[in-house]
Amino acid sequence: MEGKQVLVAVGAHTADMEFSAGATLLKHRKAGWDVHIVHLTLGEKGHKTLSPLEYGLQKKREAEEAAAILGAVPHFLPFKDGELTVRDEIARHLARLFRDLRPTVIITHWKDSIHTDHTACYHITRRARFFATNPHFELDQTLPIGYTRLFYAENWEDHQNFLPYVYVDITDVFDDWKKAFSCFAIGRGEGTFPYWDWYQSQTRIRGIEVGVSYAQAFAVDQEGMRLKKELL
Repeated sequence: MEGKQVLVAVGAHTADMEFSAGATLLKHRKAGWDVHIVHLTLGEKGHKTLSPLEYGLQKKREAEEAAAILGAVPHFLPFKDGELTVRDEIARHLARLFRDLRPTVIITHWKDSIHTDHTACYHITRRARFFATNPHFELDQTLPIGYTRLFYAENWEDHQNFLPYVYVDITDVFDDWKKAFSCFAIGRGEGTFPYWDWYQSQTRIRGIEVGVSYAQAFAVDQEGMRLKKELL
């Protein structure tokens, strides 16, 4: 994988990254990047009638089907939906995976969310990135990674204080992204929230803002909001 461009998206639950950044992942895959989606949990406690075991198996199958369309490799970590907390056990697990995958770019949740798993995922990902880059942390004898660019995806539950900074034109992959989106029952409208309506509308709005048909927007840390130019 040396010399390859690698994008790793880290979501609290299956469907989080596919919905909020899936088209961007596909765009990078078509450009020759290696693309990975890491699921900290399956989101197995999100169904009103199915048991966590039943729904977890369904969500895993849906995530695998969506990943195949997006050209991404899915990774399922062994943590529980609704129980994510910022602890080093999880961060080190993710850091070892980062060292294996060698990401050039990481995408994850924005920090301000109505869902505590999403907020925890933000902090876990940042801490894992710190562990993975620092050579003084021994993680199963794996070699530290270099600097990685970090972006935060636009999720309907993470909208507080979200400031879009980078826009990716997804017009040419929009239809395939919709196919991946529809792999999930909730993406087909089988839940209580109209996921496709929200994400489709949001990508259209972001596209209008930058003069294209559809775009996915990403936030960055405040210290990353610097552009050097000789002239304006």
